[in-house]
Amino acid sequence: MVSQGKALLEDFFTPSGYLARRLDKYEYRPQQLTFAAAVHRFLLDPVKSTMAAEAPPGVGKTFAVLIPAIMEAEDRNILFLTASIALQEQLIDKDLPKLRSILGKAGKSFSYGLLKGRGNYACLRRAAALSNMFFHSSDETPLDLSRWLGETESGDFSELSLPSGHPLFLQAAASAGNCIGAGCPFRSRCFVIQSFRNAQDWQVVVANYHLFFSHILSGKGSFPVRYDWLVCDEAHRIPDAARSAATVEAGSEHGRALLRPRALSGFEPLFSRHDVNVTLFRERAAESREYLDALFALAELRYRQGEGITACDEELLHKGEELAGAFDKLLSPVRALEDRFMSGGFEHDSDLGEAASVVNWIDDLNEFRRSALWCLKVGSFPNWGYWRGSGAKGAGTLMSAPVVCSEIIRNALSSEAPDKNVMVSATLALDGDFSFWSRETGVRPEEKLVVESPFDFENQMEILVADVGVPVAAQGYDERVGRIVSKLCDDNGGRSLVLLSSTRLLRSVAGHMRGRERAYEVLAQGDMPQRELLRRFRETETSALLGCVSFREGVDVPGDGLTQVIIDRIPFPHPNDPLIQARNALEGQKAFVKTTLPNAKMFLRQAVGRLIRGASDRGRVVLLDGRILDRGDWKVLETLPRCRLRRLNIKI
Repeated sequence: MVSQGKALLEDFFTPSGYLARRLDKYEYRPQQLTFAAAVHRFLLDPVKSTMAAEAPPGVGKTFAVLIPAIMEAEDRNILFLTASIALQEQLIDKDLPKLRSILGKAGKSFSYGLLKGRGNYACLRRAAALSNMFFHSSDETPLDLSRWLGETESGDFSELSLPSGHPLFLQAAASAGNCIGAGCPFRSRCFVIQSFRNAQDWQVVVANYHLFFSHILSGKGSFPVRYDWLVCDEAHRIPDAARSAATVEAGSEHGRALLRPRALSGFEPLFSRHDVNVTLFRERAAESREYLDALFALAELRYRQGEGITACDEELLHKGEELAGAFDKLLSPVRALEDRFMSGGFEHDSDLGEAASVVNWIDDLNEFRRSALWCLKVGSFPNWGYWRGSGAKGAGTLMSAPVVCSEIIRNALSSEAPDKNVMVSATLALDGDFSFWSRETGVRPEEKLVVESPFDFENQMEILVADVGVPVAAQGYDERVGRIVSKLCDDNGGRSLVLLSSTRLLRSVAGHMRGRERAYEVLAQGDMPQRELLRRFRETETSALLGCVSFREGVDVPGDGLTQVIIDRIPFPHPNDPLIQARNALEGQKAFVKTTLPNAKMFLRQAVGRLIRGASDRGRVVLLDGRILDRGDWKVLETLPRCRLRRLNIKI
């Protein structure tokens, strides 16, 4: 197959190949063939195990990786990891069905499927405690949970019409933290285990980074689906995904929900039947609530929302230890019930369901205590950041996350040890150098590749740099940006993607643009689910879409529906971000040059890459940050496509 590799790939990636014959609007791109050939050589190399490849938007990365991988896989399985739901949906709903049809014509068949995170499935142990509770679906029709659990084969909540944030997710979803493993009496019917079994039969398994890292970091062993080759798309997102999976938090609202009298009263019938002192339990629950309120009241007094915590506050820690002691006293009378449940000592269905509810609650309470004490001890600063986060109500959340995730990532990948790792993204290198990405991920690829863009940027796009004229922190900044964005969108007849640096600015600009009727529709992040919002933007050719961080990537609108991308500023993080503060403490004065600036360049490249998605696309990128020209030492422009550049003076 080695000698036939190039010829085999040319059967697909040529103007008359399989892709051209089977795909509408296919554009032959030599860069795609170059990329596919490099992947093919790497997969057949008997020595090299890791490849990192940067391929700009429009190259066709997915097919360039998967076609040689599937054709050469034979009896090997492929795990394809992504960061975004949008890319997962595109793979499962569009790319893989097309690819199976195309490869079928070449005599190659394969199976595939989407492996979802635990939270997408019902936990039978947790759900057993909810059999008598009343739920509604999104259209307000009653939901018979017990009946659904008896009929469903997958236990996937997507079978139900439930809006995001529905109480059932919080109360009945499976999670790594609440899984009790081999001791669970419902293990033989576990939906999560069944999903893992199903995935063993797929040659291509699509999953997300959070599921991958969460499972490995939970300490429950290797990833539950066997695979030989690992493909990581959107590989620039690996550090953020690992950090998210490792984040620890203890929220005041969650703690109050665990101790709410109405919820705890549901345990009392079981307690009464099994000689638990109900009066004592109530008293200790009330005492725990007092300690919980005292802890978060002091946290709110000591620290503003979002403020970093750099050292242990002894008084705050003392409050946390008092709460932990109150939890121990509260749980003491019910330990015997937990032991009996775990040993299968409850024979009657009514007792089994009620006991499952108690064990769920004990799990949640113990996890809350562990998380709170970790956050309060601030024992690993500056390797970890600590802060008080926001909350829906009350005093918010204690949070902690690792600052540098390279060791976590390296350990996870080395423990899995696939035969081949292919790391792919539109942004992995800076000026052709992978050093920054390697430092952040701990990945040291033996094979590196940077593929040139297939587009003629000199003739397809231009970059305009405009100064807002008001400092970011000044009172009039938001209003000024709103006026500039409105004028730019008006002049362009809509057809614009506006990427803003904060949700506050997003709301302000959206409000300004909707302050009067315009000749185009104004869409804003938060109006509707992101998938629906993007569909509306694609279908309404003259619309303008306003979004924040999550819209820097995954937006693919070729043609006349998107001819202008407006970016309000270089995407530096806020200097008071707790993780940035911790990174600065860890790296000192070099942190900006070593980490903050390279990250900002990567994010900016992703954002600019939303504009040109096809050979016939034309348009402009408007950057409302004069520092791009004024701070030549930052070399921001050098990382962007080479095209026409001019400074824009906006009169408003």
